[in-house]
Amino acid sequence: MTELGRQMSQEMDEQPAALARIADRFEAIVEELRRHGAESRRGLAVLARGSSDNAARVASYAAQARSGTPVSLLTPSVYTAYGQSPAAYASWLVLALSQSGRTPEIVDLAASCREAGALVVGVTNDGDSPLAAVSDVPVVLGVGEEKAVPATKTVTAQMLAGLAVVTALGGPRISGGKLAALGDQAREVLDDGESMQALGGELAAFGAMALVGRGFCDAAAFESALKLQETAGVAAHGFSTADFRHGPVHLAHAGVPVIGFAGDGPADDDTRDLIGALRADGRLARLIGSGDADAGLPATNPELTTILATIRGQQLALAISRARGIDPDQPEGLSKVTPTV
Repeated sequence: MTELGRQMSQEMDEQPAALARIADRFEAIVEELRRHGAESRRGLAVLARGSSDNAARVASYAAQARSGTPVSLLTPSVYTAYGQSPAAYASWLVLALSQSGRTPEIVDLAASCREAGALVVGVTNDGDSPLAAVSDVPVVLGVGEEKAVPATKTVTAQMLAGLAVVTALGGPRISGGKLAALGDQAREVLDDGESMQALGGELAAFGAMALVGRGFCDAAAFESALKLQETAGVAAHGFSTADFRHGPVHLAHAGVPVIGFAGDGPADDDTRDLIGALRADGRLARLIGSGDADAGLPATNPELTTILATIRGQQLALAISRARGIDPDQPEGLSKVTPTV
């Protein structure tokens, strides 16, 4: 009998090498974008769907936190269904993310933004894709074909590539040493699967979960919730820790498990405090993070922590899927490319 999630597991295991390759290209991506005038752009506009949108959260937060760059989310239907013009973004950098590079609404709106004068950077895994063709600067992930329906290696690669893009806008740089260590740290996380296997077994019977994070780890919470939805069929929802306190915290008191993601950034203590308070109150709350946690994360820059936390979320989705007898490689009702227009 074929092991459930064999393809997903294999592609997860390719992440250390994939991240190391992008880390090696990181400075080259920054310099190419600066040659295209990225530093002179007035803001960052993000264009993405699904897992790509969750990956873009890292770039969006980094642009605001590190260089003070204004960030806007391009809502495709405003331009495709309502006929609005993207002319207001003429002086902006538009970051378009699509793993396949073939989602029609992403490609069409990226092309319209470029025509309006925006600097369009397309992050995709396919250098021959329509998105790459309409971009001023295509950033090709080069992580190899992803066959499992749930995106894994392409998501973490997009997160790191997106960080390179927004570094070109200005602000502090990530140290070369920490970039160089990322591949080995991803291997460390993947080799430590027992804690996530145990957590998956503990949570497999629950049909709903809340995943929370703040700062950069917000992206890991949202992406992990999506992975649980599409692989294990869990009604999982991602929240900013701050937003969770504003009402949804009642879910924990109604018996819904809460999973927190926290690294070493200044916003992460809020998540630790929330998980600690819920546990003290007898609620089912677990922490994935650096330091004292139910599942650990290696210490690094906050920007890079969320990549490692996202791998933890993939492990959790795989473990719960297997515990529930579901093959996450081919989730019912889903395909690899979703052709929204």
